[in-house]
Amino acid sequence: MGNPDIQQLSEGAFKYGPFFFSILFVIFLTRWAYKKYDAAVKHAPPLDQKDQNINRTMFLTTFLFGIMLVVVSIVWWWWFKPSEYFFRGEIQNLQPQEDIASDVYYLKREDRSHIANEDPSDLLRNEHFVIFQTRPFRKGQVFELDFAKNHERRTQLWITYDPGEEEPIYQVVYDEASQRVLLKRVSQSPPITALNMLDWIVGEKVLAAATPQARTVMQQLPAHNPIGDEKLIAVLQDPLSDVATKLDAIDALNARDSATLKQDLKLNTGEPFALTVFDLTQHSDTELASKATTLSKRIDIDAYLVDELSSNELARRESAEKILLRISTAHAEAILRRVDITKHEDLERVSQSVASAQSTRILKPTASLKGDRYYVRAAWSPSDERSVTCLEQLFNKELESTRSLKDEQTLMQGKNQRYVYWYSKDWAIYISGEIKKCGGTAEFVHPY
Repeated sequence: MGNPDIQQLSEGAFKYGPFFFSILFVIFLTRWAYKKYDAAVKHAPPLDQKDQNINRTMFLTTFLFGIMLVVVSIVWWWWFKPSEYFFRGEIQNLQPQEDIASDVYYLKREDRSHIANEDPSDLLRNEHFVIFQTRPFRKGQVFELDFAKNHERRTQLWITYDPGEEEPIYQVVYDEASQRVLLKRVSQSPPITALNMLDWIVGEKVLAAATPQARTVMQQLPAHNPIGDEKLIAVLQDPLSDVATKLDAIDALNARDSATLKQDLKLNTGEPFALTVFDLTQHSDTELASKATTLSKRIDIDAYLVDELSSNELARRESAEKILLRISTAHAEAILRRVDITKHEDLERVSQSVASAQSTRILKPTASLKGDRYYVRAAWSPSDERSVTCLEQLFNKELESTRSLKDEQTLMQGKNQRYVYWYSKDWAIYISGEIKKCGGTAEFVHPY
């Protein structure tokens, strides 16, 4: 018998008390003692009467003690049965814009460890829940939780109780097929019980913005109007707008017909609308990323880029070329194959840049309570003193902190990588270039 078996038996004994021991004696020890006694009686040549008496006494003792424990168990259950029953579980890796609440459950927040030294608050957290009632739980009994993004986009989640599961663990996911938020049950290590994948059900989504002001703007926007669409696109391009607001905006755009959406690609906005959509497909919020992917397909951004790259107007080509350097190499090459790059020198240059993959920059927006952050993972060789010194000076100059250069040196000592961020795409692109100039490597990432 290994240590896990012993631990499992110990936990069972602690949990079930006299019930556990009565079963142990009546079913297991009594049968074992009887087999020993039966073998002693039938032994050839016959054993000494004294040995037979010992085995018989052992059998009778375990039998009578087992019966006594059954009686004790019945009395204990009758007089001391619990008046409160508990169902415990955990929801892991909630993002900062996601909230779980209930009037009848106890919820305990557990912050995950800090992502970066510059990060004053944690991005991920776990929520432990306890449901209690004065009567036993029934199999199939359902319980409701409120789920919201930025306190405004609300929906309900239900969990179904299964007595065969002990302290299940869940994660919030967005199911693209049903376009619904679900809680996915994940395996535990070591596993306590066999767990199904999905048991949580969600109610109908409620459209709501992150702030009353943002919601008012959304409600006042005229349908199928270029000015209205410009305002929606501005919301998506604003790095300080929260996830709930962006979801409202992208829902409104997805409600447009394809022809109107294709006209939106030509609007004069802060950055090319196509680039905004591509960046959002990489968002840490899976619902927002999925809806941005749907929007990109409905607009057919690839065909739009082919038309722009084929244009004789340099400004149109340059705008499209910037987008090619911000998407995956394979995607950019697939678009270029549909264009005659020999017609213009600038197309040949951008084709070479894409092929080298050195200039490809795929940003990874990460949700926070203040808006979208853009994280860069810097890596370097600790033995390269010139590179380390350059990076220390760079971080001390560029990062939002009160650390001195000496503090920065202490922070960097013995490390070979670091996460830095800001709420700006341009800053993330700039800092990644400076990190490479210092001799390090830079990668756009979600920090979890």
